Formats: sequence, C-alpha cells, structure tokens
Amino acid sequence: MVAQSSVKRNAVKDVAAAWKAWLSAFGYLRKQRLQAYHWVGPSAILLITWGGWVFSEAIRQAAKVQLLKGLTHLGIDAASMEQSDDWADSIALWAVSQLEWILEWGIVILIFWLKLKITKYLLLTLVAPFMSLLAAAIRFRETGQSSPLTASGLIRDAFRGLRTALSLFLFELALTIALAISGLLLLLLAPPVAAILSPVLVALSWAVGSYFYGAAVFDAVFEQQGINWRNSLREGWNRKGHLMGIGMVFSLLMAIPLIGPIVAALIGPIPCTAAAAKLTFSSVPTRTP
Repeated sequence: MVAQSSVKRNAVKDVAAAWKAWLSAFGYLRKQRLQAYHWVGPSAILLITWGGWVFSEAIRQAAKVQLLKGLTHLGIDAASMEQSDDWADSIALWAVSQLEWILEWGIVILIFWLKLKITKYLLLTLVAPFMSLLAAAIRFRETGQSSPLTASGLIRDAFRGLRTALSLFLFELALTIALAISGLLLLLLAPPVAAILSPVLVALSWAVGSYFYGAAVFDAVFEQQGINWRNSLREGWNRKGHLMGIGMVFSLLMAIPLIGPIVAALIGPIPCTAAAAKLTFSSVPTRTP
C-alpha cells in the first residue's frame, strides 16, 4: 500500500474534497448496493436513547433513596409529616418536596449535558464494527483487495473502536478544558482581549471536536490499510484536511437544535465512513486478476 503521507497536501482543498465526498456518498452507497448500512445509525441512537433513559431513571431512584435516608438520619419523617396538621410540618414537607424536585431535575439536566458531550463517542463506539465492514466493502469495490471476515475480527474492531473513541474523547476533553481555562484567564486578566478572542476560542473548541470525530471515522479506514490505532493518529494528522472536512459535517449535524443527535445518526457515521473510504481507496490502483 502506498503511503499517502509522502504526498504534499493542501488542507483547504482536502476539506472541500471531504465535503464533496460526503455529499456524493449517498448516491455511491445506493449505486454499490450498500445502503443497508444506513440502518446502523438509527439503531445505535435508539439504543443510546434507551440506555440513557434507564441510566437516568436508576440515578434518579438512587438519589431519592439517599435523600430519604438523609432526612431520616436528621430525624425528619416525610410520611408522618403528611398526616400531621401542624403548620411547621406542612412547611417542612413542602421544603422536602421542593428539594426532591430540584434533585430530580438536576439529575435530568446533568444526564442531558453528559449525553450532549458523549453521544457522538457512544455512537462511534457502537457503529465502529459496521464502519470497518463498510470500509472493507468499499476497499474491495475500489481496489479488488479484500480482508477475511471473522468473528474474532469483528470483536477486535469493536474493541479498537472503543479504545479509539475513549482516547479521542480524553484528548478532546483535555484540549477543551485548556481552551476554557485560557478564556477564563483572559477574562480575568484582560477583559478587552477576552472579548476580542472569545469567538476565536469558541471556533477552536469546535474545530478540535470536528478533527477528533474525523480521526475516529478515518481510523476505520486506516485499519483496512493495516495501520494500528496509534499510527492511525499520526497518519490522520498527515491528512488533517480530510479529517477536518469529515468531522465538520458531523459537528454541524450534531449542532442542530433538539434533533441534532438523531439527524447525525441518520446521515453521519455511515456516509462519512463511505466518503473517507472513497477518498482513501479511489486513488489506489485496482488489483487485476
């Protein structure tokens, strides 16, 4: 396999090429009869939604139990206060109900925030084996080269997807925190400069997230070239324009209010993988029998 890192690349042109590849990916999948892969995204987001509901409900119930235990430890019995006619007990009961309401909604907001932050990586983890299968299928159609399909290979793809998603999430989180701290320091030490640079910091934060999503997508493609996950990060930097272009598509889809994760699941991972594979393998000479 010819290494693409030896080619001098134009990042801006690569971003534009990635967008064009994503737009054409839908027709390509249909032409190659690979459109069944589109079902992977909706199935994954349904599983994430169900898991989020189960998780939030379990946390809510556990918090409620701990709240009641804490009140009992303080000598406050909500059940006896409900049967009491004393005005002080009525006030205390109202305060307990308000505290419970605040706690429940606090958990809801916390879970929602966590889902916004990690949904894309959960989505990537769940669809990683299918992204690898799709990349392999496109590689075969573009080059005639194929890899054996085995159960152990699928398990390995799943673990690689999990490891890659976790690593990229931690990298993105670290860089996002660094940018947030930089913005806070500017705000405290140089407010006028902070006002000028805040849009730049927001744009950088968004660009960081886009790049790491693109890296996760391209990892499934690089795997088909026999590149391990560590070298995948290095190879991705050599093609940062393609990674940014693919990642920006997904980030824009995720940013759609309310329905962003659903839309991203529908037209994000699979078309993006098809675009990344097409960009990678269409330039590789086809093997002749």
